[in-house]
Amino acid sequence: MSQFRRDIITGEWMIISEQRKGRPYQYGEHEEENACPFCPGNEHMTPNEIMRKEDEHGWKMRVVPNKYPAVCAQDGLMDEDTLFYAMCEAPGRHEVVVETASHEQMLHHMEDEKIFDVFFAFKERFVELSRIEDIKYVQIFKNHGRNGGASIRHSHSQIVAMPFIPPRIQLELEGAHRYYQSDGKCAYCEIIKKEIGYQQRLLCKNEHFIAVLAFAPRFAYETWIIPLDHQAVFSEADDTSIISLVSIYKKIMEMFTSILGEFPYNLGVHTAPYHFTDQYYHWHIELIPRVTYHAGFELATGACISVISPEEAARIIKKEV
Repeated sequence: MSQFRRDIITGEWMIISEQRKGRPYQYGEHEEENACPFCPGNEHMTPNEIMRKEDEHGWKMRVVPNKYPAVCAQDGLMDEDTLFYAMCEAPGRHEVVVETASHEQMLHHMEDEKIFDVFFAFKERFVELSRIEDIKYVQIFKNHGRNGGASIRHSHSQIVAMPFIPPRIQLELEGAHRYYQSDGKCAYCEIIKKEIGYQQRLLCKNEHFIAVLAFAPRFAYETWIIPLDHQAVFSEADDTSIISLVSIYKKIMEMFTSILGEFPYNLGVHTAPYHFTDQYYHWHIELIPRVTYHAGFELATGACISVISPEEAARIIKKEV
């Protein structure tokens, strides 16, 4: 059974999930001996699917509950001296989006239509999970490659619905609110204007999105994909926007691949909660190539050291394209 535990000093909630130890790992020396639970014919190895997209050949995208969830459907508090140590069962949902039937195909190499299906599934599950009672936030993310934290090679993403807003998102909401109170503007809309004018961190732009290297990155090559229209919540993106999102995602991945080769990465959708009605936040996607790692200084201080400036990274990328 998973647990949420709150740090008595910082107030941050952490997750204890011992069942995650049992998940399959496909990067070991005996990988070929282990059947892939996400391949066609092995549907019995996953819980019953929640949704699928199919064609005349069978399914081409599935969403299933995570067999080794970080959170799961359960109720009730575990009150171990709640005046000091706050701890509760970890209610929520944890799902896996199996992005393709092909074991070898990667998301950024798929046809636009298939990537659209994946991103549209993100939106549908975001809305559905957000409507569950007591769910406060739905996190969509993708781990790609061994150094990106993936345990299975078969291309997939994950969705976790939880009863609290996670610390990173809470910081963004609070910071955006402060900026809005001070300047009367959305900070992300201002970032878009500054980056288009400055150009040196701008990677690419299309009708609906801009992709820029983060001004103050936590990791080398950290990139933000931001909708040009002001939208606080991910579910506000319509089909036309999602088509543009697919296009700019593929373009960025081509740009990075040109200098990094096939690389591990993390992708996360940063959004206001589904029922959010204020105008000070702006949803976006953060893509982080995992070519550098956090070590003692970063873990001890929370401050991050990047080995390359975003301006130099942009120069190198655009030179190669």
